[in-house]
Amino acid sequence: CCPLSSPPTLAMAAAGPGASLALAALILALFWSCSRALHTRGALPLDTITFSKVISKTKFVLVKFDTQYPYGADQEEFKILAESSSSSKELLVAEVGISDYGDKLNIELGEKYKIEKESYPKYYLFVNGDLENPLPYSGQVKASDIQRWVKSKGVYLGMPGCLEEFDILAAKFVSATSQEQQHVLLNEGQAQYQQVEETEKKSAEQYLKIMRKILEHSTQFPNNEIERITKMIEKNAMSDAKKEELQKRLNILSSFQKSNLEKEEL
Repeated sequence: CCPLSSPPTLAMAAAGPGASLALAALILALFWSCSRALHTRGALPLDTITFSKVISKTKFVLVKFDTQYPYGADQEEFKILAESSSSSKELLVAEVGISDYGDKLNIELGEKYKIEKESYPKYYLFVNGDLENPLPYSGQVKASDIQRWVKSKGVYLGMPGCLEEFDILAAKFVSATSQEQQHVLLNEGQAQYQQVEETEKKSAEQYLKIMRKILEHSTQFPNNEIERITKMIEKNAMSDAKKEELQKRLNILSSFQKSNLEKEEL
């Protein structure tokens, strides 16, 4: 429960009506804050009882292990990540709040997955109900970075700048076994381009441009371009609008990365 004691009604009365109202407002704010901490929109809270029940029956579950009452920049990134998961039919975002004091909630799960308090928040992707071998995320706690990482594991996740029909086409393009097949898919993409809304044409053009670059250069073009653009963003010497534009380009490029899980199966 939220670490807040019962309202000290006697002390409030003794202090007078003004102080009573101020203290009551403070207590309500704290209760509101605690209730907010208990649930994040788009994320399912799990505990030692529900954890295995949910994960064992779900194809992809991205779990955040964190303190019981998280806050700050990392939690704001998680909120963005959780709400964006609505674009995926196969991904469930969940959170496990761990407390090492009082009732010591979910501490068994923290011990099972060897999660140190200093590493909060820690993200794991559970695949096909495998409770013993989750995939750990080790990058920056940024919603866009985690989204691209999840996408690289074979999870469809709609991201800013991406178009679902072109994401499907991109997956077929990188899986094609010959340039002849890739040319056919490029022609298919050009035909699709004529049908997209005017507001989506800029994104669609990016997909077609990447296809042509892969045909001209090599299948390594998306990875090389992702590395180049990521370094540009890290320099941080650009406007927010420019950074957003580059983030969208990274999102589209990630659609041309062959799934890591698919590579392992090969």
